[in-house]
Amino acid sequence: MLTQPTAPTGKRLLDPSDIRRAYGLSRQIAYALAKRLPHVRAGTRYLVRVDDLEAFLEQASREGTDLVALIKNPAGAGGVQ
Repeated sequence: MLTQPTAPTGKRLLDPSDIRRAYGLSRQIAYALAKRLPHVRAGTRYLVRVDDLEAFLEQASREGTDLVALIKNPAGAGGVQ
């Protein structure tokens, strides 16, 4: 039987504070990622799937994406600032 991949926290859904702890990201980046990725809202909490977050980070790593620049300019290079 295959097991579902999970973050170091053992959870399948992460909120920004979990993202911060598990991946060592700043508060600003963790919240921006949680809002940018497919998510569910539970009141004021944003919850993202571990699989979606890890896929995004893998792609960002392959492309050499600067997460801080991505957060500051979500439209990407050449987009409206």
